[in-house]
Amino acid sequence: MSKRFVVLGGAGTIGRVVVRDLSESRPGDHVIIADYNQEAAQFVADTIKNPDIEVRKADARQPELLAGLLRGSDVVINCLQHDYNLMVMAAALEAGTNYVDLGGLFTWTRKQLRLDEKFRSAGLTAVIGVGCSPGITNVLAAYAVKQLTKVNSIKIRIGSKNFNQPDKKLSFPYSAQTIIEELTLKPWVFQDGRFRQVLPRTGWEQTQFDKPVGPAWTVRTRHSEIATLPVSFKKNGLRFCDFKVGLDRPFVKEVMKRLRNGWTMPEFQKLVATPPEPNDYEIVRVMADDMTIDCHSRSRPDWRASAGDINTACPISIAAQMIAEGEIEQPGVSPPEIAIHHECFAAGIFILKLQLCGMKIVIN
Repeated sequence: MSKRFVVLGGAGTIGRVVVRDLSESRPGDHVIIADYNQEAAQFVADTIKNPDIEVRKADARQPELLAGLLRGSDVVINCLQHDYNLMVMAAALEAGTNYVDLGGLFTWTRKQLRLDEKFRSAGLTAVIGVGCSPGITNVLAAYAVKQLTKVNSIKIRIGSKNFNQPDKKLSFPYSAQTIIEELTLKPWVFQDGRFRQVLPRTGWEQTQFDKPVGPAWTVRTRHSEIATLPVSFKKNGLRFCDFKVGLDRPFVKEVMKRLRNGWTMPEFQKLVATPPEPNDYEIVRVMADDMTIDCHSRSRPDWRASAGDINTACPISIAAQMIAEGEIEQPGVSPPEIAIHHECFAAGIFILKLQLCGMKIVIN
């Protein structure tokens, strides 16, 4: 039986890759590209050329109207910025539609978890933060905890390498708003069994990734995993958890310089660009005590998708498909380490489908 998916923000950097993955993974399913920018959404549809794709205008700031669009769909895949998450969840509840998103940058994640009882009462499933990080990282962390039973520390590190000839112009590899918030908001860490905040842009360390990434400077930023992993694994003895992402120091310095000079968000957003032929590689690492698990991803030039686009878009697409098929069926609002890893069956399917998308899991 065919399924119906609404990709909210389907014309965006991640949304368009989600639409592509759904289209190629599930021929015959109905996919709605819902976006405020209908022209951009139509361009995505025309590029993919699938008769089962429909384009609709959507505005997350109007949950009542959005609910009408979502009604009758199996899952809404929310690819918008995290500050729209609560509005979209309200629309999903009203429409009776299951829900997935890419994360809430800690603060929004905590607010979203408070909707657990409402989704549970409605018999709906909401998996929050199921992209790359959060998402893949949470599932890998859960796998490690299951193997170790007891775990004291979980550290998450991300590193990437771009093989295209670099130019000296400032450009953003993903959402400018997200990167700037990550660089300017105080990160949360879980230390000695307690949540605490630290100063932004601190904790620089050189992380040694496998080839082809190699050594990369990583720095603490605010992230959603830290909001949920310590709670999910409290009974397993978790006492420390942090997140660091690989960013070039000159890039960080230039962004902060422009912020001090009064640059506005629209000016920064113009600097987000997808190269015509992406050529990069990314490694997402979870270190749980002495166990290290890496997820390797590479770009797909045929989709005009970077490695980061692939390992962010494919997991949320996979999770939505699993909900639609009843392979993830836990009602309520939960993070990936609970919703997907609650049953080993679901975790196995999720990891297998990551590999089918070209990702590689390496356990040391």
